[in-house]
Amino acid sequence: MRFIADSMLGDVARWLRMLGYDTVYSKNIKDYEILRIAERDDRVILTRDISLVRRARKRGLQAILIDSTEIVDVLTKISLKTGIEVKFKEKETRCPYCNTLLIIITKAEALSFVPPSVGAKYDKFWKCPKCGKIYWQGNHWRTISEIIEKVNKNVINIRSANLRRGVKSEGSHRP
Repeated sequence: MRFIADSMLGDVARWLRMLGYDTVYSKNIKDYEILRIAERDDRVILTRDISLVRRARKRGLQAILIDSTEIVDVLTKISLKTGIEVKFKEKETRCPYCNTLLIIITKAEALSFVPPSVGAKYDKFWKCPKCGKIYWQGNHWRTISEIIEKVNKNVINIRSANLRRGVKSEGSHRP
C-alpha cells in the first residue's frame, strides 16, 4: 500500500513512513500533481480537501478525507479504510523526512554520528542512505508505542462493533 499526502498532512506522512509505508509528501504539492502521481503510482490519496476527494473518486482513485487532527483517529481511519497494519517493523521503516527505506546499522557505526550520551543509552540504530539522518528509539518511543497501541485497539473495537451491527468491513479494497 502506497500513499500520497496533501500539503496539510506532513505529520501523517511522517507516521506512515515510520510504519514502513511509501508515502509521497511535499509542502508545495498541488492538487493536480497529487492526482497525477496517485494515478501513475497507484497511491491512496490522503487529504483534508473534500473537493480533491471528489475529483479523485471521479477518476477512480482511492482517496481518504482526513477530518481529524488527532493522529490516533487519523491512523485508525486509514487502517480501517485500507487494511494497513499499524505496527512498527524495524526492517521496513522509512526516513520520516525523505521517504527512503532505512538501513539498520551497528552501534559502532552509529557512534560517530550520535552524541556520546545516545551511544551509551541505546543499542539499535537506523540510517537513511539518502539524507544520512540517524534514528534510534529514544525517549519519544514510549509515546509512539502508546499511539500505535491505541490505534490497534480502536481498529479492533470498531471492526467488532461493525460485525455485531452487520456492517461490511472496508478493508483493503478500491473504491
